[in-house]
Amino acid sequence: QVQQEVPMSPIFIQKLSQNSRHLEVQMVADQHGQAIALYGRDCSVQRRHQKIIEEGPITIAPRKLCEELELGAVRLAKRVGYAGVGTVEYLFNCVTGRYSFLEVNPRLQVEHPVTETITGVNIPAVQLQIAMGIPLHKIPHIRRFFAQSDVMGVSSIDFDSAKPIQPIGHCV
Repeated sequence: QVQQEVPMSPIFIQKLSQNSRHLEVQMVADQHGQAIALYGRDCSVQRRHQKIIEEGPITIAPRKLCEELELGAVRLAKRVGYAGVGTVEYLFNCVTGRYSFLEVNPRLQVEHPVTETITGVNIPAVQLQIAMGIPLHKIPHIRRFFAQSDVMGVSSIDFDSAKPIQPIGHCV
């Protein structure tokens, strides 16, 4: 049926994953090859494929696994030369601890306020600054997220080794 509706389109098949959660990572990348992750969200509570409840940061998976998801999102953004705000989505099996890639949403999603609450980053403002060509290390919200003493500064930040602030509480 898909081949008739969308000729020449590839068909992807994914193994059924029971006891799974829909986890996503908010990523931000600039036009200068830098990318970061703004932690993640659990968007598993859905009705008719629409997210109803979003929770951040992710609590269902160990922090080490969440860091792996975040690193994957950053690698993906850098590999494809992405610039802007986006979300990398994963399916996480709670029983096996394994995860698989679902998709990338190359846009600001409606649940971005959850991430803003736990990071203190104004995501629409950051998105506009990236569109203006401003490097991540010169954006005040990003500098604050990486605990830079001079929030209005312009000094470079090694995002591959710099540690962000801890999540600011929990948001549902």
